[in-house]
Amino acid sequence: MRFVLAIVAFVIGLLLVGLGVAQRTVFAPPSSIVAQTSTTSTAPVTVIPGTVLNANPGYQRINIADSGAFAAYGKTSDVKAWVGDAEHETLRYDAETSKLVEKQTGSESSVPDPRGSDLWYQEWDGAGQFTVRLPQDVSMVIVGKDGSTAAPAVSVTWPRDTATPSVGPLMTAGGVFVLGGIVLLVWAFLHQRRSRGPRRRSGGTRPPRVRASRRAAAAGAQVPTKSRRGRRSLVALPVVVVAALSLAGCSSEYWPQGGADAAATATPTATATGAAQQAEPTAATRQQINRVVTRVAEVATKADADKDATLAATRFTGPALELRKANYTIRGKDQDVQAPPAISASDISVSLPQQTDSWPRTVFVVASDPDDQKTAPQALTLVQESARDDYKVMYDVSLEADAKLPSVAPVSIGAAQLASDTKLLALAPDQVGTAYGDILSKDADSEYAKLFQSDGDDLRAKIGKDYKDKKSAGLPDTAKIEYSSESPDDSAIALATNGAGALVSVDLNEIEKVTPTADGAEVNTEGAVKALSGVDSSKKGVSATYGVQLLFSVPAVGSDDKIVLLGFTQGLTAASEVQ
Repeated sequence: MRFVLAIVAFVIGLLLVGLGVAQRTVFAPPSSIVAQTSTTSTAPVTVIPGTVLNANPGYQRINIADSGAFAAYGKTSDVKAWVGDAEHETLRYDAETSKLVEKQTGSESSVPDPRGSDLWYQEWDGAGQFTVRLPQDVSMVIVGKDGSTAAPAVSVTWPRDTATPSVGPLMTAGGVFVLGGIVLLVWAFLHQRRSRGPRRRSGGTRPPRVRASRRAAAAGAQVPTKSRRGRRSLVALPVVVVAALSLAGCSSEYWPQGGADAAATATPTATATGAAQQAEPTAATRQQINRVVTRVAEVATKADADKDATLAATRFTGPALELRKANYTIRGKDQDVQAPPAISASDISVSLPQQTDSWPRTVFVVASDPDDQKTAPQALTLVQESARDDYKVMYDVSLEADAKLPSVAPVSIGAAQLASDTKLLALAPDQVGTAYGDILSKDADSEYAKLFQSDGDDLRAKIGKDYKDKKSAGLPDTAKIEYSSESPDDSAIALATNGAGALVSVDLNEIEKVTPTADGAEVNTEGAVKALSGVDSSKKGVSATYGVQLLFSVPAVGSDDKIVLLGFTQGLTAASEVQ
């Protein structure tokens, strides 16, 4: 019976061990899940939503059939906005068939070149395969070679959990049964040996038999005794095998996982991260902002050197572009005129994106070059008009030497852009330019003088009332000069600061008109006015417009603080004969 039990234990143990081995070999799950589109797309764009990319856990390996195609990923709302009404296919993951199912929508047959768009977090041009790990709110866009041909077929590969938690228990149980079988086998042999000992027979006088071995021993013969080494080897072999199998099952993927870690993973808790995810979206991330400023700096450097207004227009707009265009024209005729202040992306000390998920979008940055002590840090106000447009510099302001910017929110939170007529500030943004223009004309006599801080305001000394009075007094009696200023409508941009105030960028045009006062008298031009107007002298007079880009710190309404000029950039933007 003991031999039977030993055999049964051995058989069960070997079956369990074999089943455990089979879990890692024959029955082992595949190492990855591959889903691909069933047909080749006919649309020029393919969109893979973040929900599809996260249909299975782990990283996502994207394989594009055409290695010449373009791929990028960005915030899902940005991707949708860029695609717009273009014909595109949105992929959906079918878990039952492990395929990517296409849904085609849109009517436009082509899309603009997506390369270099400021919306993308990362892009690949000509990459056939790459690996990412994107969150739910990020989507991928794939575009054919030229934006009009069909986008190529796509497949997504996810790593699969190859853990076999039953291997450990099976191997351990198998080892226990094998060891149990060995114990039963040894017990059976010992019991059998004891049962073969000498027995006394009743009623007989026949002497007991003497075993041959004993006779041989009595005769002095050398009879080898039976060695137990083979038996020990026979026993040691299963022990070693079982020990090896048991050790092989020590890996965590061979055992069921549970306990405190699993419970903590399975039960989400309300944390600060969750609160952050519910915050207002921002126009751009720090990485995007740094990349945009780098691109702007590259364009500015080349355009300023080549006096290329067309190139400048790719990254500048509004007052910043008008000033550069005029500067290029003037420098084309007068080499002594300096170029606009250089823009560097070496050190971006302030990055403040607008809180928005729509367009237009605004970003404020302060950029400088620590190695260039002659150029002041540049405060740039950038605007992106639509999803398919690049960010362009609308205001390029050189900060004052002692300028102290108010505290602003971090990049991840951003700032609200205030309406131009908001009543939350000491002075509405659309009135700041006009009020300051009045101060440049009247100084302390201006009705707005008490609202603005005069200390540290270097612009008043350059183009303020004293400057204008001296220039007027220096004209001959045969001519007169008239000053006026205007702030274009809807030109102010205000981003909220931490102290309930705002950073306000405004545009101000300072106009000088010189006209003759005597018959036959002429007004002569010189310098930049002559170069830009193309007029040497005029009997009608000459008008010159100086564009002034201004940055102010405006406090909240009811505050005792004053409006502070943080920086300015000014230069001739237009000149012509009076009509």
